[in-house]
Formats: sequence, structure tokens, C-alpha cells
Amino acid sequence: MYNYDPEQRKKSQRALQKMFPRTEEGYAKLVHGMLYFQYIPLYIYHMKSGVNPLMPPEMQRDYIRPVGIENEVVDELVKVSVNECGRLAGSLDTNTYHAKVLRLEDVEQIVSLEEDLDLGTLPKSIMPYEVARDAIIDSPDRIAIIDCVCRNANGADGCFPRDVCLVIGEPWVSWCMDRDRYLNGRLVTKEEALQLLRECHERGNVHAGFFKDVAAGRIYSICNCCPCCCTALQAQNYLMAPMMAGTGYIAEIDQDKCIKCGICEAKCNFLAISKDAEGAFHVEADLCRGCEACVTFCKKDAITLNLVDAEVLAPFDIKALKEAQAK
Repeated sequence: MYNYDPEQRKKSQRALQKMFPRTEEGYAKLVHGMLYFQYIPLYIYHMKSGVNPLMPPEMQRDYIRPVGIENEVVDELVKVSVNECGRLAGSLDTNTYHAKVLRLEDVEQIVSLEEDLDLGTLPKSIMPYEVARDAIIDSPDRIAIIDCVCRNANGADGCFPRDVCLVIGEPWVSWCMDRDRYLNGRLVTKEEALQLLRECHERGNVHAGFFKDVAAGRIYSICNCCPCCCTALQAQNYLMAPMMAGTGYIAEIDQDKCIKCGICEAKCNFLAISKDAEGAFHVEADLCRGCEACVTFCKKDAITLNLVDAEVLAPFDIKALKEAQAK
């Protein structure tokens, strides 16, 4: 629940400031980060508005712009920040805002953390980006559920339920709880967060751990994305922007078990499954991100997820990463 507490605001402000060096670049990222975390709905509105003209006509929408004098005051500043982020989004080397797709068991490990996580910078075999790939979570017991700003921006066309995104760790939780009245944030227990993840998994949503340079390069949220609303998924699928790194698994269809019902194609979040001239369904490995949706909905257990070469793409498996770090 939104809570205006001046002292708490000062505390989270100081915590965010400490994450950035006192350099020109550091101050620029701090300001960008403050705009992002305090005005996420406006930030995503401008991102969606930029992507919208490039989408297929049937996917284009009239998005809901956040109202209120506070949004009017910062509108141009947020737009500048969004444009800079968008300018860099087309390449793995420059993209500063992206996600790692997570299997349910991977994301459950993150939410179940009992102590601070510091794996340092994840290797490119896990996060293939040049920047924003630090696996650091302070105060993992601080978890909030917030409304999905992408779904809200779609208005009546947006999917339900809306409260499907998790913010994890500090100072991110405090920023979302203390500043943005539009997120409907609420603190939850690990058990409640796990229940949410499992419900989203049953709906075929993509579990995505988001990283951003102005979040000090760290993972800060776990979204449960649908391709009809999620800005990152749409940029990935239709603009070929490298927004989401795969789980480290690729789906494969057993043609002997497949009954050609087409459910897998309909449920695929990454447009990776298609039908050939003979009616058989196939997975395009370059597009598949191993999100598990097709496996979840296949009625004949005809789909399996196979590990990719770990030197090329590896899962974000905290247990395995900790064991490797300890050696």
C-alpha cells in the first residue's frame, strides 16, 4: 500500500545514491534511476508509445497515459530517459534494460533466498549482454507485489489479473512502496510470492528477472509476462530487439507423440512454434527462450526442454552458481 513517509523516503534515497559513483556518468544514472523507479507507469507508457507504430496493426493500441500534475511536471525528463534507453536497445553490446527468462524452479530459488545474494557479474553465457547483469539482491525477504504497468497501460484491453509483478530487495521495494501510488504495491511473504509465481506459471506467463543499468546493473524485479501486454516481449518478438535472454533450455516436439492440436503454437510466448506444409509443428531454436509454456499446456507430454550447451547459454540456477563460486 502506498505510504508517504518522509523519513523512509530519505532512507531509500540515500540507499540509491550510494549505488552510483560520484562522477558525471554516475549522477546521470542516478537521476535516470530516480525517474524510472518513481514514475514507472509514465516510463513504460512512453516506451510502449515508441514501440506501438512498429507493431503489427492488430497489436497496436491506444495506451493509457498516467494522469496527475506530478506526471506532467516530469514528462519531458522521462521521455528523454526513455529515448536514450530505446536508442541503445538494439544490440547486446549496448542494451541497458533487459531480462533473463527463468524456469519456475529458477525463480523459486530467487524468491526463497534466506540471505543476501552476491554472485557478482553473471557470465555472458547466462546474461549475454555487455552491461546490467549483476546478481546482487540486498534484503531478499523484502518482496512486494505490484500491478503490471504494461497490463495497466493497455487499459480495458490489458490482461487480468493485474497484480502479477514482484519487486525484490532494497532499495527497490521501498521506492515502489513509498513513492508510486499507481502501482498498488503490497508487501508479501515468500509463501505468497511463491503462490503468485505458480499461478502465473499455470497461466503460461514468462517469468523474467529484469536488470537495468540505472538499477546499478542489478536484478530488481521478477515480472510474469504475457505477449499481448509486455513491452519487452513485444520488442523481442516484433522488433527483434534483444530484450530477453533464454532460460538455457530449448523446447523440442516429439512428432510421434504430437497430435497436431496446435495448442503449443497458440501458447508460445516467443512466436517460436509454427506448422509446416504437412501439418507438423516445429520449434525454431533461435526464437525459443525455454519459458516452459508449451510444456505446461501440451496435453500429450509431447514437448520436452533440452539443455543448451552451457558455454553458449546456461540457466540462472542459484544453487549451481553458488557451488561454482565456492570452488
